Amino acid sequence: MNTATPGPHPEERRLVTVLFADLQGFTTLADHLDYETVGDMIREVWFELDQVIEAHRGYIDKHMGDAFMVIWGAPHAREDDAERAVSASLAIQDALKKYKSKTPRAEAQQLMLRVGVNTGPVLAGYVGLRGEYTVMGDTVNVAKRLEESAEAGTVVISESTYRFVRGAFRMRRLNPIELRGKTEPIQAYLVEDILSQPSMLRYRSSGGLVTRLVGRETELLELKKHYKQMLDTTQPRLVLVSGEAGLGKSRLLMEFTSQLEVDEPHLTLISGRALEQMSKVPFYLWKSLWHSRFGISDDDQADVARKKFLRGILDLWGKKLGPTPALEAAHFIGDLAGLTWPDSPYLAGLTEKTQTRINKAFSLTSELLQRMSSSGPLVLLFDDLQWADEGSMKLLTYLTTTPTTEPLPLLLLTGARPDIHRYYPNLVNNAHVIQLIPLTLSPKTMSEAYPGLPTMSQSVSLELIQRAEGNPYFLEEMVKSMMLSGLLDADLSSLDMVEHLRYQLPQSLTSLLQARLDALSSDARGVALLASVVGRVFWQGAVIAAAKQAVGTTSILKPTKQGLVSQIEKGLVELTVSEMAFPGAASTFSGEKQFIFKHTLLRDVAYSLLPHKYRRQSHLAIAKWLMPRAGIDYSAIIADHLERAGEIENAITYYQKALANAMVRGTVKEAAWLRSHIQELHRLTQ
Repeated sequence: MNTATPGPHPEERRLVTVLFADLQGFTTLADHLDYETVGDMIREVWFELDQVIEAHRGYIDKHMGDAFMVIWGAPHAREDDAERAVSASLAIQDALKKYKSKTPRAEAQQLMLRVGVNTGPVLAGYVGLRGEYTVMGDTVNVAKRLEESAEAGTVVISESTYRFVRGAFRMRRLNPIELRGKTEPIQAYLVEDILSQPSMLRYRSSGGLVTRLVGRETELLELKKHYKQMLDTTQPRLVLVSGEAGLGKSRLLMEFTSQLEVDEPHLTLISGRALEQMSKVPFYLWKSLWHSRFGISDDDQADVARKKFLRGILDLWGKKLGPTPALEAAHFIGDLAGLTWPDSPYLAGLTEKTQTRINKAFSLTSELLQRMSSSGPLVLLFDDLQWADEGSMKLLTYLTTTPTTEPLPLLLLTGARPDIHRYYPNLVNNAHVIQLIPLTLSPKTMSEAYPGLPTMSQSVSLELIQRAEGNPYFLEEMVKSMMLSGLLDADLSSLDMVEHLRYQLPQSLTSLLQARLDALSSDARGVALLASVVGRVFWQGAVIAAAKQAVGTTSILKPTKQGLVSQIEKGLVELTVSEMAFPGAASTFSGEKQFIFKHTLLRDVAYSLLPHKYRRQSHLAIAKWLMPRAGIDYSAIIADHLERAGEIENAITYYQKALANAMVRGTVKEAAWLRSHIQELHRLTQ
C-alpha cells in the first residue's frame, strides 16, 4: 500500500546534482556550550547559507543538525544545474567565512565546512507519512561519501560533475578516493575557484550515456610527449590530430585537455571551433576565440564590443612595459577580429595598406600570447580545421613558423579531417601529425568504454564491434539506439539476440542517424530538421522564425494547443536529453539560446530529411532572422541562405558586402571565391 502523501510533482527518474555539506567543529562545540547557545548559532549559520543556496536556485532537501543536503535538477531542471551547484559550494564556503568575520561569537571561529557534490540519475518522489519530496539512489550516497572524504574548508566533486562544469572552474585532480560501499576507487576533483574568464568554448551535456575513452592510449601518450617537448623548448608547437569523421578526434583532444586542466595549475587553455557555416567569415577562428574569452556577442553595439575587447586585452597584456602599448595591440588585434576603431591613431593611414595591418596584428598576437604564457604554459585548442577560413590558418602558420626572441610555451592543438592537407599544405607540413585509424575493440574494451551498460554476451559485443568497423561514433550511436528501443533491457546473453541485432541495426552510420531522428517525437524531429537549415550551430530564435515564416513547415511541427514556441522548447529539451544536440554555456547573440548538433554528420542527415519544398522558405526565414542581428561578417552566411531560398538578386547584394569585407580584411582566398561566385550568379540572372 502506498502511504506517501501525494504531491504536485510526479515520481520519476531524474538527472540531478546533489550537494552535501557538513559543519566541522560543531560537535565539539555542542559538547562544551549550552544547547541554546549552540542552537542560536546553528540557526544563524544556516540562515546565511540557505540564502546562498536559494540564490543559486537549489532545492534544500533537508537539514540534519550540522549538515544539509541540497538538490539541483529536481523537482525542476535547468541546463546549468551542475554549474549552479558547484558555484553554490564555493559561495557557502565564502558565506561561512563572512559570518565568522562579523559574528561576536568567538566559538564560531572553530567552524569549517566540507562539501561533496555528485551528479547522476535518481528516483525523485514523496516519502513518509508527511509526504516529503526527496531523491534516492546511489548518486546521493556518493555525494555524501565525497563530503566525508573532503578536508575541512574544501569542495570535492565527482568525475560525473566534473564533466558538466569543466572549463568554468579551476580544479585539481585528486588521487582516486576509496569510498565506503564502493568496490573500486572513484576519481574526484578539488574545486579551487571560479574562472573569471571561461577557458573553453563550452556546450553542456545532458549526461545520458557514460562513456570512457579506450583504445587511444598511444595517442594520449604522444600528446603528452608533445606537451612536454613544448615545455622543454619554450617554443610554439603545432599538433594536428587527423582522422575521418567519427573516429574520435574531438573526444581525444577533450580527454587530453581535460587531464591538462586539472594536472597543470598554471595552465591557460582557450578553445575554438571552425564551422562550415562560418567558413567565409574572415579570421573567424580568432574572432570566436576572443569573443568567447571576453564575453562579446555578435549583436553587441559597436562601442560595447570595443569596451569589452579593450578591457580583455588590457587584462591579458599585463603591466610589463614594452615597445608597443596595450592600446595599440588592442586596436590591431581587434581590427583582425572585425572590430572598428574610429579615430585610432595607430590604424590611421593604413586603411588601404591591408597587408601592413595584418602583419602588425600577427606580430602583436604573438606578443600577446607570449605575455599570456609568462605566468604558465598556454594551450590553444582549435577543432574541425577543415572548415577554417584562410586568414585564421595563416595566423596559425605564422605562430608556428616565425621565430620568437622571447620564450613562448604555446601548444597549438588542432583537429581536422585528412583532406586538410589539400587546402593548407604549409600548415600540415609544419605540424606534428597524429593520424587516427579505426579503433580495434574487443568485448572487454567495449565494456570498459560503456561502464553503465548491462553485461553483454561476447557474441552480441562482437556483432556491434563488427558493425561499427572501428568507428567509435557509430558504435556509440548504436548503443544509444539499443537503449531507446529497449534492447538493453532484454537478455543480452541470449543466443537469439545476435540474430535479432543483425536485422535490427542499420548497416551504416548514416542510416542509423536517420533512424535515431525518426525515433524522436514529432516535435523534436521537426526542430532537428528546421535547425539543420541554420547549420551545425543554431539558435532557438532562428528555429522559431523558420517554423513561423516558412510556408508549409507546419506539417513538420503540427500546431497544438501548447503553442509553437512551447513545442520548439520541448523539442530542444528532447534533443538535449537524447544527446543529439547540446545547449551552449554562452551564445553568439545576446538573449538567444545557442545549440550545437553533436556531430556534423547528424546535422547533414537531418538536413537531408527536410523535404525540398520546405527548404527555400526555411532558408529565407533564417536569412531574415539574421539580418537585423548579424554584422558585416555574416554577409556571406546571409547571402548563402538567400541563394538557397532562390532570392538571387538579394543574395548578390550580400555577397558583394562579403567581398568588400574580405578585401578590407585581406583574406585573398575568400575574396577570390566570392568574386567568382558573384559573376556566376550574375550570369544566371541574365
